[in-house]
Amino acid sequence: MKKRTVVICLSRVNGGMELASVKLARLLSEDVEVEFIGRSGSFILERPEHFQGYNIRVHEVAFRSNLSVKLIRSIRKILIEREIKNIIFLGASEMKSLYFATLGLDVNFIIRQGSKKTTPKKDFFHKLFYSNVNHFVGNCEFMKQNILDILPIPTKANVSRIYASLQLPTEVEYKKYNGHVSIVSVGRVHPGKGQIDVIKACSILHENSIAFDVKFLGDIQDKEYFQQMNKFMESLPYKDSIEFVGYTANIKKYLQESDVFILPSLGEGMSNAIIEALGYGLIPIIYNDTSSPEFVSLGFHLYLTDANTVASLKKDLLYVAQNLEAQKQKAQHNHQRALDVFSPAREKEEYIQLLV
Repeated sequence: MKKRTVVICLSRVNGGMELASVKLARLLSEDVEVEFIGRSGSFILERPEHFQGYNIRVHEVAFRSNLSVKLIRSIRKILIEREIKNIIFLGASEMKSLYFATLGLDVNFIIRQGSKKTTPKKDFFHKLFYSNVNHFVGNCEFMKQNILDILPIPTKANVSRIYASLQLPTEVEYKKYNGHVSIVSVGRVHPGKGQIDVIKACSILHENSIAFDVKFLGDIQDKEYFQQMNKFMESLPYKDSIEFVGYTANIKKYLQESDVFILPSLGEGMSNAIIEALGYGLIPIIYNDTSSPEFVSLGFHLYLTDANTVASLKKDLLYVAQNLEAQKQKAQHNHQRALDVFSPAREKEEYIQLLV
């Protein structure tokens, strides 16, 4: 039997890392005694439905700064009282506090990284803060290499790659070809997710008299950015074809009603949003960055931009739109391939192998 495990994610917002932490806790709870530590007032803990129906004990911690005596004491108390032996941490900002919270405890510390880091952290202090980590896990080959390049790896630790998984449908109702291009983009509304690039790229469809609509799914987290986009769209002749849906629990509905998925985002890991789009047989158009080329090497049909610019997006979007029926046929292969590559049973087993 594997010993009691806690998944920790202390982020406030709603994004890929946060959803991945919930998914991983739920997945492991099928075979392991799992607990979850989240931040008071966070997106995760404000929605209790995340853990309903799962045998997961949830702990709430409140703190103001990433290095916090209160945070250290709260987590340490949970680890000791609940006799936690395995920690899986999704994040980075709170590593200083987690170092002190675990100091002297007999725990198996696993860090899961899914977003690109650019600043090396191999100085004396970071070597200290990461010294009690046993396993570093990248959610793709690019992230595995990024860990090796950026983080200080203790001699005792190992670095591995575990692809994320999703519970994808075994049957998909593909949107029928009707000459109208339905586009979907999934991700929190934030400059890093590139919604403004999608809006600009759609001008090529309007200029070529191609009927289309685009829906953005995800929390509006950067209100200033959202206002800037609304102001930009005021004068667009195709503004009525654009809709910001906001957060929705029914992503399946929108994916099944779409043809094309666009995510012009830089620094993504192996994005859950892209995986889900592949699992519904959509045609992804994404920036050629970080882990994106891995989707091609894994055998998926998608488009990586020549250059990560609006001009490149326009080029690929126009080509797909003008050849939509044939492209949709090619993309249906993505569904079965995603079921094979991103299987929850495979991810669960690979994490269980790291637990004590």
